[in-house]
Amino acid sequence: MDLGEQTLLLFSKKSKFSIFLFTLAIVVIVLLGSSESIVYSRVHDTKEFYNVEEGASFNSILEDFDLPSLKKILLKIYFKKNGINVAQAGHYKLKNKSWKDFISSIGNGDVVIFKLNIPAGKNLYEIKEILLDSYLKNDCDNFECLDDSFKYIEGTLKPDTYFYKYASSMTNILKQSQAEFIQLATNLWAKKNPNTPLKSLSDAIILSSIVEKEAGNDNEKSFIAGVFLHRLSIGMRLQADPTIIYGLMPEFNGNITKANLRDKNNIYNTYQISGLPPTPISTVSKSSLEAVILGMQNDYLYFVAKGDGTHKFSKTYKEHLEAVRKYQLN
Repeated sequence: MDLGEQTLLLFSKKSKFSIFLFTLAIVVIVLLGSSESIVYSRVHDTKEFYNVEEGASFNSILEDFDLPSLKKILLKIYFKKNGINVAQAGHYKLKNKSWKDFISSIGNGDVVIFKLNIPAGKNLYEIKEILLDSYLKNDCDNFECLDDSFKYIEGTLKPDTYFYKYASSMTNILKQSQAEFIQLATNLWAKKNPNTPLKSLSDAIILSSIVEKEAGNDNEKSFIAGVFLHRLSIGMRLQADPTIIYGLMPEFNGNITKANLRDKNNIYNTYQISGLPPTPISTVSKSSLEAVILGMQNDYLYFVAKGDGTHKFSKTYKEHLEAVRKYQLN
């Protein structure tokens, strides 16, 4: 082979290598560009949350998603290029999130914060359903973790909104709620009306739960509390429908019958028992506690719903019957 042929062969090899390098550069650029663009695609169309287990890697996370091989490669290239290698354990939102935002949230530990709302006027049967529908770890089955120093659990949870992370302890939330409620009630009881017919804080909580269920609005709570305090002071039965209903739970079908009113076996039937029922019948708001503990009896003995969320209050049974005919029988 002469010198010319050698030169031509060397030039040919160099040209092929240059073409290879150029092609490789193009491929790298395309892959990098594709990886940058792919991260703006949506993670999942229907899945709302994803839980990252302790010790999980981004590669193992990708395996949980049904992705084409090329897309997985491009996402891995993005991880490598951006130095992303640590995934923090926790529960993360997927809905409407791009891979870029999802990866960022996992790297920063921006876990989902859930809300648990315990409303006023709800009983333990209803609260249990709320809890079972939450993302809390159920480590307090049937409220067994709570303090029963009042000889009851019903009515000792504070109505409020509580924030928590996925699989947080239900016990911690419920204990916090109960402790806050008991502290609130205790502080109010220390300022109680000295003329109250109530004998204890326990009695006050029970009556407050009845007011909570009877009142259509906060403005009437002091009036309704005053009626019940008046009845207690003269030994008159409370005759509160919500107590009958509670005694029929959880099988109550929505209608109170005459047989229900006459039922002496229902220990919550305040048409038949004297004084207060044995336990509260629902959670209690601060306004209901204040109406009962700080309030005083009034001159009214009866009230009837007017159908608009308010009540007609009467001092005599005759006036009450007239109100019943006007608002209930028409």
